[in-house]
Amino acid sequence: MNLMISLGDLIAVVLFILGSTLLIYLILAISRLFKVLGHVNEVLESSKEDIQKTVKKLPEITDNAASITGTLKDNLDSIQHIFSDVGKISNTVKEGVETIQKDIILKAKSILDIIDAIKRLIEKRRENSKNKNKKKSTVYKYTYKPGQTMPDEVEIMPGANSPEESDKPHEGYVKVAPENKQKADDISDYTTSE
Repeated sequence: MNLMISLGDLIAVVLFILGSTLLIYLILAISRLFKVLGHVNEVLESSKEDIQKTVKKLPEITDNAASITGTLKDNLDSIQHIFSDVGKISNTVKEGVETIQKDIILKAKSILDIIDAIKRLIEKRRENSKNKNKKKSTVYKYTYKPGQTMPDEVEIMPGANSPEESDKPHEGYVKVAPENKQKADDISDYTTSE
């Protein structure tokens, strides 16, 4: 039994099977749709009176909605005025804070600066009174080069009690003007005369 099936016959059989299956699914879907429509019809019939009452009240509901919309519009206008007033109040508060900063805080800062200046003045006077009690003396700074027995330079820093020592160079040295811009009577440099 060798039976030959052509390709066209095979495609026709497959299409017939697919069409039949699709037709069955379509019939099932339509039957379910009719069941749903039947339930919707039952619900509409059972609530027919309620729907009619609602439809009769619909003009009243739309009038109420229009009234509510008008009231909301009026209230929104009032709210916008309130917001503008709040903006004015916040500007006034800002100006008040700036006034406080400019007047009160600056005056308080000035008072604190004065107190600080008085404190520094008192501390400086205390320091000066302590320094008056200390006796100052002359300080000598020697600079030697290797192999020398006498220093190359002698820097004399006179104390407060001995200004006359700064004018006299040591034996064997000459007075040289200081290199830095300090006063000549504060620091004097002497070098050997060669």
